Amino acid sequence: MIYWLTVSRLISNTICGGVNMVDLKYELIGASKLSSHTDVPVVITLHGIGSNYLDLRPLISIFDQQVIELHLQGSVPYTNGYAYYIPEFHQCSEAEVIESAAQKIYEQTQEILKSNHLEDHPLAVIGFSQGATLATVLMAFHPKWLQAALVLSGKLPDFLSDWAKQHLKLQEVATAVFISQGNKDSIVSLDMGRQLAKFFKTYTNSSVYHEYNVGHSVSRQMIQDAYEWETKLNWSKKE
Repeated sequence: MIYWLTVSRLISNTICGGVNMVDLKYELIGASKLSSHTDVPVVITLHGIGSNYLDLRPLISIFDQQVIELHLQGSVPYTNGYAYYIPEFHQCSEAEVIESAAQKIYEQTQEILKSNHLEDHPLAVIGFSQGATLATVLMAFHPKWLQAALVLSGKLPDFLSDWAKQHLKLQEVATAVFISQGNKDSIVSLDMGRQLAKFFKTYTNSSVYHEYNVGHSVSRQMIQDAYEWETKLNWSKKE
């Protein structure tokens, strides 16, 4: 089923970085059947720039159990797809643009969970590229919110390192994190992937980092490694 969520508190249609604050289109799968089973995780997907909410749906196979799927689509048209924000930081800073997009995702997700009686379910996120960057920001801003995260071909925003030093304790983020990076990636460099891995090693107590012989993409080996990682997770919802 496909839904549209209207946010009544919005004042204007757009803000910094082209973040469109009207609606996020999303697809919710399995909620009507599984909402009463509070041990079933809700898996949120955040796609890359220029894609859509269908892009990461196949990666749900990484989970070896029943899950509820929540696929969120960026609301800014970009090339042949969508983005959560435009990565241009002229009128507004990188922090303002990315924080706005992350906060919109968080608030709308919370509303979706509440309206579908899913607040007590464990939460996971799969983020690719821009979606991985936003997943990273969400974990930093809300360190107890997610139980698991797959951060694929993402980068650490420049502002987040300084922000974390001021606002996060060491290993405060209560999320198990799987990070992947292609060593032939021309969009997100290998150094960026390693910087992201270092960030999570500092602020989580459970992270793994893998490099793959691919570009800006997902490999079969990554899927296998992530599957094996996921089977060892403890899905008890953290308070």
